[in-house]
Amino acid sequence: MAVTQALAGFTLSQADVLCFAIRKKIREKLDAQKMKFVEGCLRNGVHADVIEQVWKDFEPFARYGFNRAHAAIYGVIAYHTAYLKANYTLEYMTAVLSSDMGNSERIAIAVAECRRMGIAVLPPDVNESQFGFAITPKGIRFGLGAVKNVGEGAVEGIIEARTASGRFKSLDDFCGRIDLQRCNKRVLESLIKCGALDAFGPRAVQLAHLDLALATAQREQRDRESGQVGLFASLGMADEIVAQPLPTGPEAPKRELLGWEKELLGIYLSEHPLQRMAERMGDVVTAYLAELKEAGDELVTVACVVTSARKHITKEKKLMMFAQVEDLTGTVEVTVFPRTYEATAPLWSTDEILLVLARVEQRDEAPKLLCEHAVRFDDAGIAEIRRVADERRQSLAKRAKFVRPTNGNGHGASSAGSAGPAPAGSSPRPTYSPAATSKGAPSMPSPAQRSASETTPAVSRASPSSSPQRPPSATSSAPELVIRFREALDYERSIAIFQRIQQVLQSHGGSSAVILELPRAAGGVRRVPTSFRALPSRELAEAVANEVGGDVVEVVLPR
Repeated sequence: MAVTQALAGFTLSQADVLCFAIRKKIREKLDAQKMKFVEGCLRNGVHADVIEQVWKDFEPFARYGFNRAHAAIYGVIAYHTAYLKANYTLEYMTAVLSSDMGNSERIAIAVAECRRMGIAVLPPDVNESQFGFAITPKGIRFGLGAVKNVGEGAVEGIIEARTASGRFKSLDDFCGRIDLQRCNKRVLESLIKCGALDAFGPRAVQLAHLDLALATAQREQRDRESGQVGLFASLGMADEIVAQPLPTGPEAPKRELLGWEKELLGIYLSEHPLQRMAERMGDVVTAYLAELKEAGDELVTVACVVTSARKHITKEKKLMMFAQVEDLTGTVEVTVFPRTYEATAPLWSTDEILLVLARVEQRDEAPKLLCEHAVRFDDAGIAEIRRVADERRQSLAKRAKFVRPTNGNGHGASSAGSAGPAPAGSSPRPTYSPAATSKGAPSMPSPAQRSASETTPAVSRASPSSSPQRPPSATSSAPELVIRFREALDYERSIAIFQRIQQVLQSHGGSSAVILELPRAAGGVRRVPTSFRALPSRELAEAVANEVGGDVVEVVLPR
């Protein structure tokens, strides 16, 4: 916020709006705030290179940048929770699971972590579960309150009936003792499908018998309310008469059972293809699929099962693939481009367990993965994916030292169509190159030549001996020199182009204020005053056209 005030003249409220846009990555708001920031900086005479670098520093900083008091208390909380997790693991993970109820993605992450540490997370059970997750001798019991369609009132009714008369013995006994006004048919179906009544028989048989059990229970509850009793009620045998065994029958297919669990619990709890690999994930996996929204645009390694895949032919007649994968926490789409698909094609079969190295692509609806490499999840695969991941990260780190930010289309560009390291001892040229450029265009100054101009407002001079010109003002009598952009460009391209125009202006110093006219995407023109002064001339107009292309900008000379 202080930087935006100093460089762009923002008020505190304007700075807060910009920080919010950066922090939340809301693209429309981010674009609007960046335009305001760039305009304010240019108006205050800040060099374009400095504007670009400051904005480049803003975005990653917003992910973890906050004041020291905030950082300190988070440090204390991190220490406390790490201590609890290390020394009271079972209690801590139970509390984490209970606190995440209602958020299936967070529950899936916590369950996956429990499995990695060897802690069993047991399915819900009407004879053991509480509303939240609970510790049992066998592990952590899934809370009834975390089952979809089962509300707090229904769970309270179940626990009250269990506390008053002991464990439930059958589906008929369960239906006869609970409050059916709080536990309707939909609640009971959800409990059966998620496995909470597995002690009473196959889920498919219970669902088939549910209507009869409910009808019997409702009739008996009405009889009790009206004062009617059965023949054996005085002997205390009513429960035994009600608790009839279920008829025999086959269980539903395994895929359907797992589908019910996924729908109602948010995860595959009783069985998952990756479950037997959970203990080894910590050695290689850097992110669960449910965590990808928090991963930014990072390179991640995920363990996953291929659930479906479809091939696609590109315009160049090459094969690529879109695969749907899942892990213990969620699902995501993986895009496998032609070159990667050619190297990994045999792996993308349904039910194959893979380690995938991929770049996260953040979307408004859900993140996606762009596959860099894939291997089978075994010892050889772990070694290979580690090696490839290290190579990719080293390559990206080297590239970051030399390559300018992208031009807005996701790729850096240069006059040759690709970005690469600059020659030793020189500064790289901007990555955007217009269609029409001059082969003799002046190069960017070396770091030594421009060190002063990047840390102070840029000022043009008419000649080496002349004094610095004053910033433009409303009272200036000198005519304006207008540089008009012919079309609306993204911010990176606009900055790159203006950097090149600056080199021309520095060699044509004068007294005329330089004004930028930037067309708005929605229509209209935005005028942005700069701190530069130049001498209007046909030579200047031709030099600008040769540098960035006459089809990109137009120099309007004063009459």
